[in-house]
Amino acid sequence: MASKKKTNNSKEVVKKNINKTSKSNTKKNIKQSAEAKNAEKQIAKIASNTEIIKLIKIVAIVTAVMVVFYLITLVATDKAEKVNQEAAESAEEDVQTEIQYDYIMIGTMLNKTGTYYVLLEEDGDNRLSEYDTLIQTASVNEDAPTIYKANLTDSFNKGYLSKEAAYDVDNIEDFRVTGTTLVRVVDGSIDEVFDTYDTIKNKLTELSK
Repeated sequence: MASKKKTNNSKEVVKKNINKTSKSNTKKNIKQSAEAKNAEKQIAKIASNTEIIKLIKIVAIVTAVMVVFYLITLVATDKAEKVNQEAAESAEEDVQTEIQYDYIMIGTMLNKTGTYYVLLEEDGDNRLSEYDTLIQTASVNEDAPTIYKANLTDSFNKGYLSKEAAYDVDNIEDFRVTGTTLVRVVDGSIDEVFDTYDTIKNKLTELSK
């Protein structure tokens, strides 16, 4: 009987040891599983932070490129505006110079001294370009007199354009032309008037020789 009790006691001891070992292993497994989960969380967190950093870098690069392009565009636009402004100012100066030295008002065309010509231009006359070429050619000739211009569409000159011509007048305000006309002025008086295509062309051709 004593032997049987000992055997049973031994079995109980073995069972207890197995249970202890099993519980210990279970605790270890639980602990390892928790550590693994924490490790996964840490890895996921690091990966997430890495992606965020990459995204921030990409956004920063794109922003920098956009800023550079904006600055380049700004500089180019400013430079273009300056060039256009300078060109406009230069063109305006050329126009002012042309008006000042080439164009005169009909009401004052007898105020100058010496001998000179005045071409009164009617807007729409398709022969004006031909007259301009002849005038430019004449201007090279040192002996040619000065040739001024007066635009009949100008607000100060349009009153001199009429259906009937009036050349021999005492007062310049009564002077009238019917279209493009070339006037020769000598010492403040109208000396000759050329009012047809042929007469204007022939006189300008003569002056250009």
